[in-house]
Amino acid sequence: MDKTEISKLRNKLYEYLDSKQLVLAFKTLRVMVDDTQKWELSEELNRLTTSYGYMLQYLSQGVLDPQRDNILSQILVDAYTLTDKTVISLAASQSTHIFYQREQQYKNVKMQNLVEEYIVAQNKIQLLSSVDEANLDNDASTSLMRQCEALESDIFNKVWSSFPLNKDEEESVKALFANEQLPSHLKSLVLSALMLGLSKFFDAPKLILLLDSYCKLNDTELKLRALINAVIIIYLYRDRINAYKDVLTALKSLETQPDFDGDMQLIFTRLIHSRNTDNISRKLKDDIMPELQKLSPDLFNKIKGKTPGTIDISDIEENPQWQEWLDKSGITRKLEEYNEIQLQGGDVFISTFAKLKSYPFFNTLSNWFLPYHDKCTAVTSAFGGKKHPLTGLFKVMPILCDSDKYSMLLSIAAAPESQRNMMFQQFEAQREQLQELQNEEVQSVIKMRDNIVNRYIQDLYRFFKLYSRRREFKSIFDSDINLTDVECLKPYITHTPTLSVIAEFYFKNGFYDDAIKFYRLMVSNHDADPHVYQKIGYSFQSLGKWREALRNYSRYELVDNSDVWNTKQMAQCYRSLHDHAKAIEYYSKALDISPQSVNLCLSLGHCFLDKGEYDKALRQYYKADFMPKAKHRAWRPIAWCSLLTGKHEQAVNYYKKIIREDTATSQDLLNYGHVLQVMGNIAEAIAQYRESLALENHNEEAFAKQYMADAKYVVNKLGVQACDYALLLDATLQTC
Repeated sequence: MDKTEISKLRNKLYEYLDSKQLVLAFKTLRVMVDDTQKWELSEELNRLTTSYGYMLQYLSQGVLDPQRDNILSQILVDAYTLTDKTVISLAASQSTHIFYQREQQYKNVKMQNLVEEYIVAQNKIQLLSSVDEANLDNDASTSLMRQCEALESDIFNKVWSSFPLNKDEEESVKALFANEQLPSHLKSLVLSALMLGLSKFFDAPKLILLLDSYCKLNDTELKLRALINAVIIIYLYRDRINAYKDVLTALKSLETQPDFDGDMQLIFTRLIHSRNTDNISRKLKDDIMPELQKLSPDLFNKIKGKTPGTIDISDIEENPQWQEWLDKSGITRKLEEYNEIQLQGGDVFISTFAKLKSYPFFNTLSNWFLPYHDKCTAVTSAFGGKKHPLTGLFKVMPILCDSDKYSMLLSIAAAPESQRNMMFQQFEAQREQLQELQNEEVQSVIKMRDNIVNRYIQDLYRFFKLYSRRREFKSIFDSDINLTDVECLKPYITHTPTLSVIAEFYFKNGFYDDAIKFYRLMVSNHDADPHVYQKIGYSFQSLGKWREALRNYSRYELVDNSDVWNTKQMAQCYRSLHDHAKAIEYYSKALDISPQSVNLCLSLGHCFLDKGEYDKALRQYYKADFMPKAKHRAWRPIAWCSLLTGKHEQAVNYYKKIIREDTATSQDLLNYGHVLQVMGNIAEAIAQYRESLALENHNEEAFAKQYMADAKYVVNKLGVQACDYALLLDATLQTC
């Protein structure tokens, strides 16, 4: 059985088991088990089919069995486990995936032995460190540190690749977590290893270890990492999790933890935010940074004395001498957008640090999950085996996740010494500010916990998106994350305040389908603000679902029928549905509420224009033109409407005003040409058409398409002969 067939049968088995079609599942599993030629797997399958057969027999005979649900759940759980054991047995000998390589490498290694060896090495390091610094054997200390790091990687790989986790391994992990002498970064690695192993093959004892760790560990960062990992796994296996009663019991026990509800809300919110990471990266790459690149080299040199072409957002600081230029160029607005994204916890660094994940440090799988600590030999060796002051400074840098801290330090270490010293001076100058940020976090428990959650999720995002062998791992970040789809998690995250934060995030970032889903959950809680109906309406409107939008705007209208914004949106929806009478009714109503609104006056005119009532449209356009804030906005519709109503001289005057006092577009000149053609000024019409074509970058196909589209007005309504109209197009193109 080759790899493709194994994968295909595994997926089919999961479908059968998820839908509780056990007869078909056992038949498919029999094919796979027989191919392994392992008697213990065959015996296990025989036991399951026999137990299930008896259950079906009792059912068909009408025998009542109060334990039936529990027995079925256990058969289902055992069937999932047997499926995964069978897949590992078949794939281990032929798959090149790193999981199967490590499974073979560590399957005969005892977890307890690795931990004991690690403790011995740690004791030796402590013994060496107890002597005076002058007498410290740096080489011996570094050698022992490397031995400890190799053992940390071994422990990580052992936990990750063990399936299923046996009792001895489970007890060893528990003992490791309970040992106060072991460093927290090792425990953190083990928590990540449990999650990574679970993402490959579900193993209830591993998940229960994560849930129990949240309750039993004292370190806040470890507790939160344990819960994040557990939530990710529960979401990945949401279709089968209810079969594992012991997991549900362990999850239920978390409710007694004082911070559990708040932590769940933080995790859900941050997982939701991770969905926007790609959008932020695209915005920085395609929108914000190109604007910054428009800064002229001379100006940049004037600002900072930088080499032309080097751009660093941190260099764009307020300066009265050039701030006005930045404001006019639009770059200030781009920087404000960047700062807003960063303040909201947006991941603005991934595109930068993606290029810095090629260091050998990241070839070791466990290092992607390693919490930052300044004794790491990859960092100290990069600085000549010594502890550089920068390595300690990074401890108080809250804006970078651990993975990015290692990337930055390794990058700095690779730079020339003069640049390293300059960077150190810059960081040192900000030390006080960084320390203040850290002190603020300590004072604000929620802020501190949110920062821990955010940084770890960013670490996970980098691994699943940037690791060279990422395609071998199942990632939560490849799908739309909605924890309310998980029945056992739903009670902890469906409070209205949480739903409101998530709905607003989706709404603000244009994920309107998701925003609707969460706003509706808020409505179902019966304590949502009436404005939620407006936001549901706007979401539907943005998706082009006008009738659904109107239904929700109408619900808000029952609460407040004098809200001009709501009235205007309803008018827009009716106009999109080509219900001109209703659109006119609602725009008129909006104008009654806000009589000096230029936009509303123009929109009402457009509705009359759509309906073919040109005189009424003109009256609205004239009215708008006399309003204080109209500027030139009414000129174009007045000119066009004048043409349609036979007021040709007036149309000419307005198009001349547009050309003289405003910035004429290709469409303006095309329309002006139409007026001249209708008036019989053919030569002048061709001249305007050619100017219009020039503004289209001489794209003849695009110009011809727009020209012919206007035939419905110039030919059908204004009486120009179709033949003449077509000939004039060719005359225009020929003269170019």
